[in-house]
This record gives sequence, structure tokens and C-alpha cells, in this order.
Amino acid sequence: MSFVLPGEALCVEEEALPGEYVVSDGKGYLRSSVIGVAVLNKYRKIASVKPLVRKELTLRHGLVVEGWVYSVYEDVATVRIYRSNNSRVSAIGLIHVSQVSSEYVTDIYDYIRPGDTIKARVLNNTPPYLLTIKEPHLGVIHAYCSSCGEELYLANTGVLVCKNCGRVEKRKIASGNYILVA
Repeated sequence: MSFVLPGEALCVEEEALPGEYVVSDGKGYLRSSVIGVAVLNKYRKIASVKPLVRKELTLRHGLVVEGWVYSVYEDVATVRIYRSNNSRVSAIGLIHVSQVSSEYVTDIYDYIRPGDTIKARVLNNTPPYLLTIKEPHLGVIHAYCSSCGEELYLANTGVLVCKNCGRVEKRKIASGNYILVA
């Protein structure tokens, strides 16, 4: 049929059933999950993709990933995802302010900031990946001081402290996963 990339629509769900390396996006479309050649079996009504590489290149709903926050705006943070299931990946994720905490969030900067390393859960199957850090074991696992740039250490009180300038900062810490403990 044709060459396809991950996330590219192959057909609508009414035309075929999803086969190998094809996922339903929940909006009525069947999409490729790998780079390859799309194949439509007209007799069995199955859409599949013959992969060029045998390893899946996309993330899936429910996976826990690690990433680096590189920008934070009023209602969304952008994350460069670098690890999933102990293997290297390269993808972009978005964390909406509603996915930071179960409680009402007045300022997203109290939870995550640029330069933080986070652990998050993937909420969808297509890029850009929507992420959440609502669960207790998800959140910031490594952070730097927003004043002097040194590493922040987790104090016994649950706040992050800079040993260089003494600044105290608040973040949504991943319980049991923060790297530097005072």
C-alpha cells in the first residue's frame, strides 16, 4: 500500500479491524504504531503495518516514562521524554495543569519547573503524548535551584533545599523516587 509513520492514520474503524502494529485512537481512526508499509487485507478486512524495524517506536497508554521539563507556561508544561521501560526513547510530552494534582492548582510552578527531571504516566497513544503526575509515585525525581542552579536535596520535612544558597522550594515529589536525600 504505502509508507507510514507512527501515529499516521491508515483508515477509519468502519473499513477494517486493527491488525499487527495498528492501534485505534479512540476517535474512529486506525493508526500505525511503527514505521513501515501499510497493508490492507481486503478479504479479511484487517489493516496492518509491515514494520521496517522490528522494535516498536511509540509509547503506549499506561507506560511510566522519565523526562526532562524544558518549558512551563500558565497551564501546560512541555517534557522531553528520554526513557520508558529502561530503554531509550525520544519523544515530546505535555502535562496539563489538570494532570498535576487531584486538588485545584493555582500555580503550576509549585509542582514542576523547567530543568526538573520527572517520572510520569502516558495517557494516550499518539504524539504529542499527554502525561500525568497525579499518582503518589509520579512527579519530580531530580531538581535544581531556581536561584543559583545547584542541585536540590529532599529534606525530612518534604521540601527541597539548596545546600548552596539555602533556598527552600516546593515541588510535587515522586514518593520514594527522589534521587538526592539530605
